[in-house]
Amino acid sequence: MRQYMKMVRPFDFIIIVLLILGSFLPLILFSVAEAKNAGDDVIAIISQDGEVIREIPLTGHKGNEQFTIKGKGIQYNLMEVDGERIRIKEDNSPDQVGVKMGWKSKAGDTIVCLPHKVFVEIKSTSKTSKDPDSDLIVPN
Repeated sequence: MRQYMKMVRPFDFIIIVLLILGSFLPLILFSVAEAKNAGDDVIAIISQDGEVIREIPLTGHKGNEQFTIKGKGIQYNLMEVDGERIRIKEDNSPDQVGVKMGWKSKAGDTIVCLPHKVFVEIKSTSKTSKDPDSDLIVPN
């Protein structure tokens, strides 16, 4: 053990500590970004084969709602919205990947059923209508 301690220099400890602290940086950044979006409205955008089928506001949604998305032939996805969360309750795809993904409610979450080309994306919409391009400087 002593022979290994002779190989380690004091600067090595500083590098190790900085790397450990740096590993927490993504957690801090994502927490700050999520805190900024905490007051925003959340909507679920359901699309099939690249075409938006339905948009459901999740923020403030009450009750339970079920509806079916039909695909080609006998393909179907039974969607369920319960309160402020959404899931694929049932489908007839072979692996049931979309069903196994469970409930989603946070902005950035997705549910995918690849055989039926169904994609559910949870997005955050800002309550203040600020144009993101208004900060851009346009050259003359």
